[in-house]
Amino acid sequence: MTVYVDVLFLTNAIMDYATLLAAARLGGVSVNRWRVLLGAALGGLYAVGSVMAPAFGVLVFRLVCGVVICVVAYGRTACFVRVCALYAVVACAFAGLAAALGALTGNRLFFGTGYYFAVPLRVLVLAAVLGYAVSGVLLRGDAAHGAVRREIETLHIRFNGRERAVSVLHDTGNDLAEPLSGKPAIILGKNAAENVLGSVGTAIEELDRNNAATCLSRVSPEFAARFGLVPYHAIGTESGMLLYVRPDAVLRADGTMLDCVLAVSPEQMGNGGYEGLIGI
Repeated sequence: MTVYVDVLFLTNAIMDYATLLAAARLGGVSVNRWRVLLGAALGGLYAVGSVMAPAFGVLVFRLVCGVVICVVAYGRTACFVRVCALYAVVACAFAGLAAALGALTGNRLFFGTGYYFAVPLRVLVLAAVLGYAVSGVLLRGDAAHGAVRREIETLHIRFNGRERAVSVLHDTGNDLAEPLSGKPAIILGKNAAENVLGSVGTAIEELDRNNAATCLSRVSPEFAARFGLVPYHAIGTESGMLLYVRPDAVLRADGTMLDCVLAVSPEQMGNGGYEGLIGI
């Protein structure tokens, strides 16, 4: 069988990219797409290397390479071990799906320890899309809400000499971030935000979906530099702007400090069950 190195590399890079993204979605982990792309490229190089040097196929070496790929793709994250485990699970699921599709078509989809483009492109694309859909979309965030991570946690937010406890729900779909710094935004309901801001919260008393900019203009000059606007878009609603503020500090129950901003929703959240949403 003739094997073309460029095809072998590209095939495995594509599959590794889909695998890394699906594992991140399943674990509710935010990722940098460029890092994931680099990790996928390393996966493609590993597949080429495993053909040229059979020693690459040794289980221990494969595990080490898998960890290196995860380090490159995910960087430093508090749930690195969990997302690595998810990467391994998703990779196995993809391999099983690809093997099944290969058997159905009567073509070979593997060569050595990697995938090889020995079937029509549509079959390869179908394998990647179906695997990603099952692992990264339909199960999106499931691994983030199990025993490893509780659904609701209490944060202690400090602002202008005040400290208030706020209960937030983990929502992996919340990827709102401050435009300039890229810091993630915790979304607080209006009442919770007023409680955190104290006397400064009078500026948001009349906040609704359409007047975030007006409320921003009402913030006293002393605190104006700590407020801003962040664009948002939610399914089923029009795009708009949310008012946000930079707090003095946000701490988790274990004392871990979060580098984030607070976006203010004009509506209440959770019907008393929680007061905000967090995606980090």
